[in-house]
Amino acid sequence: MARSQPRILILGGGYAGLHLARLCATHFSRIASITLIDASDHWCERIRFHQLAAGQELPRYAYAQILSSLNVEFVQAQVESIQPKERSVTARSSNGNLQAIDYDYLVLALGSRIVAPPGLQSMLTLNDAAQAEIIHDRLKAISKPKVLLVGAGLSGLECAFELAETYPEARITLADSGRLRPMNQPGGFSREAIQYLQAAAERLGIDWRSDSRAIASGNEVVTFADGTTEAFDLCVLTAGFRPSPLISAAGLEVDERGCALVETDLSCKGYPEVLAIGDCAAISTASSGPLRMSCAAALPAAMGAVNTLVARLNGELAPEFAFHYVFRNVSIGRHDGLIQFVSSHDIPMSEIWTGRKAAEWKDFICKCTVAELGLGEEPLMPHEPPQNIFPGLLAMQKLYETPRRSGEMRTEHGFTTG
Repeated sequence: MARSQPRILILGGGYAGLHLARLCATHFSRIASITLIDASDHWCERIRFHQLAAGQELPRYAYAQILSSLNVEFVQAQVESIQPKERSVTARSSNGNLQAIDYDYLVLALGSRIVAPPGLQSMLTLNDAAQAEIIHDRLKAISKPKVLLVGAGLSGLECAFELAETYPEARITLADSGRLRPMNQPGGFSREAIQYLQAAAERLGIDWRSDSRAIASGNEVVTFADGTTEAFDLCVLTAGFRPSPLISAAGLEVDERGCALVETDLSCKGYPEVLAIGDCAAISTASSGPLRMSCAAALPAAMGAVNTLVARLNGELAPEFAFHYVFRNVSIGRHDGLIQFVSSHDIPMSEIWTGRKAAEWKDFICKCTVAELGLGEEPLMPHEPPQNIFPGLLAMQKLYETPRRSGEMRTEHGFTTG
């Protein structure tokens, strides 16, 4: 027997999932029940975990408090399996009990985690706030610690810079499996940007090891593929992000990383009632190309999911999701930074910001994100963006426009609302 209201079930309360819950509450609170499941009881700014590792405090926001005010049900539980054919999810609550939760519309917002390859499982990560605090506690307990960070992506860079600024007596080594060089392709940096990052690392005393792929770790020593070794007091793996294995285990189509393959409206292939957003989804748009795992792509994808849900509830064709890259932010401690302006396809432009101006812009973007989630005040823009990126900013702004709504919504569940 059909329920009087359809249930929208959101798996994961990260940037994408929490933003989607707020949007769904705004647009569907009278016509649908909305449930969010997450294993944690609180939300914390993941893009600032390197600051936690350096001993800075970050606020934590209780899901129950956030969502109850939105009339969204919160279930603290670990999702154990997804049964898309039965439209059901199995989750284990904090008391150990298993429960089956059915749905009419499911949104996968399970995010990503660093998964250590064989031989490196003993390394710490920045997967959650608790691990970041463990890193800080260990740093405090060691005099002049030797810190090895394995992975020189954005997470590794920001962690290395933050720790080096906070602990100038520490010896920080950043192991890069490749070599940072100018790349005129998505995710790349311009020559000027790379020069600035390298100069910052040298100024902060960071030993940047290029072409150093870690293959084994034990007895406080990491072995690299070329046979060299590096001793450490503390080792942190900052690369190797992977989506939840629940997606592939559910029989949904995935790419080589395990991310859900989605249609242009963000629905999973073969399952129009199942959507995937954020790091766990393999999203590509005509205006941006493939989206990398990032907070920058998570919030707009949540808006895209709402547009699709509006269309589903109206029995209409869902619009195509669009996205445009505009810039990439790198923190270099609390008073320095790098802003790499990019094309809509994330290809670096010649324009960069550095120094305090970049640090203030990065902090502004982080605060904007918190404000977008309804957890803080909208900050004032510290600097006017370059004129040549305004078209990209305007294109992105359109992604945050309120989804259209018809005067009356009709669904297959047989109810209507004015």
